[in-house]
Amino acid sequence: MISDTVVVLGGAGLVGSLISRILMQYGYDVRVVDRRPSEHEGGFYEVDVTSPFSNTEHIFKGAVAVVFALPESVAIRAIPWVVGSVSSDVVFIPTCSVQDPFYRALKDTSSQQPFIGVNPMFSPKLSVQGRTVAICLEDGDSPSTFIEQHLMGAGMKIKRMTPVAHDELMALCQALPHAAILGFGLALAKSSLDLESAFEVMPPPMRTMMALLSRVLVNPPEVYWDIQLENDQASHQRAALAEGMERLMKNVRNQDYDEFRRDLQGVSKTLGSHLNSGAVDCQHVFSLLN
Repeated sequence: MISDTVVVLGGAGLVGSLISRILMQYGYDVRVVDRRPSEHEGGFYEVDVTSPFSNTEHIFKGAVAVVFALPESVAIRAIPWVVGSVSSDVVFIPTCSVQDPFYRALKDTSSQQPFIGVNPMFSPKLSVQGRTVAICLEDGDSPSTFIEQHLMGAGMKIKRMTPVAHDELMALCQALPHAAILGFGLALAKSSLDLESAFEVMPPPMRTMMALLSRVLVNPPEVYWDIQLENDQASHQRAALAEGMERLMKNVRNQDYDEFRRDLQGVSKTLGSHLNSGAVDCQHVFSLLN
């Protein structure tokens, strides 16, 4: 059995609990650090990582890695405290939805500190089987890391990238669709129509959007706030979304069907070979909703 120790900051949260469970399955001594109580079976330390008390070095004794299962800004604030408590060969593993700011802050503080970013591309409440996890590394050609091996052993798929590439991709895959869903919700809230009547007649596209909106609203707001706020690339995607809406409004205002058709053809071309498979996916979703 492995006797190595891993400290999980924010281990009482959903992502922290997920990582802790997986590491414990492989025999690691997992120590959870959080400001709220945890059901963790191993060592637990009630600490606010933004203002840790003195003499906390014993928490990190024997640690081979520290997982930062924290919001981006909190994770970055915790870097100096952890760096001062561990050796330079301890691996730092942030699970942030934005990775490059943490990476740059870490290298400014401890340039030799090993870094492996981990971002599960799914809700920790779901089954992990077949789910994709983004792994951020300085060198994409480096040998497989221990955390990658354990995540794959638990049934997940791995996608490697640099921290910068990760943030650009997350702006497209997370910030953009979430912004569209939130915009839809804000427009819906301003409607003067009877929503109950809408529920009786709404077609599958509306039901799909309502399902996406509801999914967002039942989760903590800070999850989606961090995605929009912390990723510098997100502003470009929101601007592109606003520009697309303005273009649609312009075409309708000018009654320019030809331009509208050309715009849709351009989008279809962008999707390329994924167009038909996406249409099949949509039909499957609609059949489930019906």
